[in-house]
Amino acid sequence: MKPLGPHDPGQLGRNRLLAVIGNGGMGQVLLGQGPDGRLVAVKQIGRQFTGSPEFRARFRREVLASQQVTGAYTAGVVDHDAEAETPWLASEYIPGPSLQEMVGEYGRLTVSGLKLLATGLAMALLEIHRTGLVHRDLKPSNILLTNDGPRVIDFGIARALEDDVTLTATGAVLGSPAYMSPEQAECRTLTAASDVFAVGAVLAMAATGASPFDAASTPQVLYNVLYTSPDTAAIPQPVRALVDACLSKDPAQRPTPEQLLDAASRIEAEPVWPVRIRRRIGEYQAEAASWADGTARVEPAPVEQPKRAWSRIAAAAAVVSALVLGATALWGIGVEGNAVAMDDPPLALTVDESRRLDLCELMKPAVLGELGTATGEIVPNGVHSCSLTYRDQSGRKIQFTLENGSPVDQIKGRTPMGSTISWMPVLGRNKEARSCDRSVVAQSGLPMALTFSSSSLESGDTCPAVERGLVAVVRRLTVNPPLRELPEDSVLRLDPCVLLDSADIGSVTGDPARSRTVHGCVADGRDGYVALDLDDRLRPDHVVGGKVKPTRTIAGRTVSVQTETVNYCELAYLVRPSRDDQAEQVRIMYSAYKPGPLSPCDAAATLFAPVLTKLPTS
Repeated sequence: MKPLGPHDPGQLGRNRLLAVIGNGGMGQVLLGQGPDGRLVAVKQIGRQFTGSPEFRARFRREVLASQQVTGAYTAGVVDHDAEAETPWLASEYIPGPSLQEMVGEYGRLTVSGLKLLATGLAMALLEIHRTGLVHRDLKPSNILLTNDGPRVIDFGIARALEDDVTLTATGAVLGSPAYMSPEQAECRTLTAASDVFAVGAVLAMAATGASPFDAASTPQVLYNVLYTSPDTAAIPQPVRALVDACLSKDPAQRPTPEQLLDAASRIEAEPVWPVRIRRRIGEYQAEAASWADGTARVEPAPVEQPKRAWSRIAAAAAVVSALVLGATALWGIGVEGNAVAMDDPPLALTVDESRRLDLCELMKPAVLGELGTATGEIVPNGVHSCSLTYRDQSGRKIQFTLENGSPVDQIKGRTPMGSTISWMPVLGRNKEARSCDRSVVAQSGLPMALTFSSSSLESGDTCPAVERGLVAVVRRLTVNPPLRELPEDSVLRLDPCVLLDSADIGSVTGDPARSRTVHGCVADGRDGYVALDLDDRLRPDHVVGGKVKPTRTIAGRTVSVQTETVNYCELAYLVRPSRDDQAEQVRIMYSAYKPGPLSPCDAAATLFAPVLTKLPTS
C-alpha cells in the first residue's frame, strides 16, 4: 500500500480513506475506515468509465448482487454509492494471503488444510448459489485464507443463473481456463454445477501444487478441460474421491454444494491450516493494523519479477468481496502490496448500535439463507427476540430464534462447545439435540449475550444448523449491523440501570447484586428480585378476550397491572405508540422471596415511581 495522492479522495460516504491499496485500468482500491473504526476496502471505478450508462447500469446490478452474498465464507459489502460521480463499493477488509500465494510459497496443503478448504468452499457456494448467482471465476487467487477458513472473493464476472452467462463479447470466454468447467469452456449455459467443477480443480491444485488441467498453452488447457480425464493419483485418498466427483464432465453427475459439505465433513482430519500459513496470516493482520493505527512505514515498492509481482497483485485485487466491474477475468492493480481484508474481526458494537440493533433483520434470508427456505412470517417478540421458520434441504421445518435479552452471567454458565466465533467462545446446553441453542457473549461494549436457537417437531440434530446460523449472524454484525430507526427521545436509547434508584432497590430487595442486559437492568437480593425492561412490543393496554387490564396511578402516570399474585407483580407504562398495536414501554417485574411489609405490586410501584419521572415526555 502507499499513501493517498493529491488527487485521491479523503472521504467516500461515511468512510475516511487512509491509503491506496492499488491502481489499475478499471479504477483503484483504497483502504478506508468507517465511523466505528472498522477497516474497509473501497473500490472506486475510473473516471474514464463514469460517462458510460451501460457501465453504470452494470455496476448497479453487480453491487446489488454482491450485497446478497453475506455468508461467513465470503467478504461482506459494507457500503456503496453507485450514483456518485465516481461510483464506489466498500467491502469488509480481510488481511490474509491468497491460496495461490501460499501454495506457491509453501507447497501443497496437508489433509487437514484440504478439509478446511473444502468445507469453507462448500459453505461459500451454498451462500452464493442461494442468491441465484454463479461465481464463474473460482480459482486459487480468488480465495483468501483466514484463521477460520477460506474466503471467496472477486465476483467480477459473476452472473445470475437466469442471465446469459456465456459471452459479453463475441467469442470472448470469461473465466480462468485451468479452473473453468467444460460447459463454460464451450460457452454453454452455466448452472451452479460449474462452480462445483471449479472447486474440484482448486482442491486438486491445493493438494498437488498445480491445476489438474495445466498445459503449455491456453488451447491445450481448454482441450484438457473438455476431453481428458485428470490424473488425481497424487491427491490423498480422503480427498481424491471428492475431487474426482467434482471434476465429472457431466454437470448432472457432480455433487451439490450440500453433498460437497457433507463429504468434506467426513474427512478424518482436524480442519486447520499448516503452521506456516497461520503465521503468514498473522503477518497480514499486523500489516493491516499498522495502517489502522498510523504506524505503517512508507517505503518504495521493490522491483519484482513478473510472476511474483502478479501473485501479489492478485492478492491486492482481492480486497473487495464483489469486484464486479466488467468482463475481465482478473482486475489487475499494478502496484506492490498485500492489502487484502480483515480476518475474523471481533464483535465490537458501539453502545448506540447495541441499543438500536434490529434482530429481525438478522433473521432474514439475506443473512440466514444457507439454512434453507424461509416459510411463514417473521415473528418479533419485542426488541429482545425474533423468530422465523426455515425449511432445510431435507424438507424439515425448523423454527430459529435469535435473542439478546438474557443476562450475561446466565449464559456464561452454559457449556463451552469447543469453538469460537469472532474470538468469542461458543456456549450451549447440548452437543446434539432436536431443539438446540448456541450463544456467544460480546467481549466489549454493552453486556450482551447473543443466543441462536432452534425448535423442530421433526427428529434429527439441529445443532449444526444453529451453529451455522450464529456464525452468519455474528459475521453480519461485525460488518454492517442492521439498526432500528429510533426517535432521538426513544426510551430504547436509555440506560435502564441509570433509571433504577440504588437506594430504593436495596430497601426492597435487600443487598442486591445488579446486572444488566442491552435494554434491561436486574437486581437480585436477599428478599426479592426486580427487573426493569425497556421494550417495543404489544401495547400494555391491549384488550385480550374482552378483559381490560387493571391500572394504577404512579407518579401521576397511568400504569397497567400486567400480572399480580401473592409473590409477583408486573407493571407496564406505555411511553408512546410505535406502529400498529405496538408501543414503546417500560416494564418492572418484582418477585418477593418471602413475605414483606409491602405487597409485590406496592413494592414494584415504589421502585417504579422514580423511574417514571426520568422518562422523556412524548
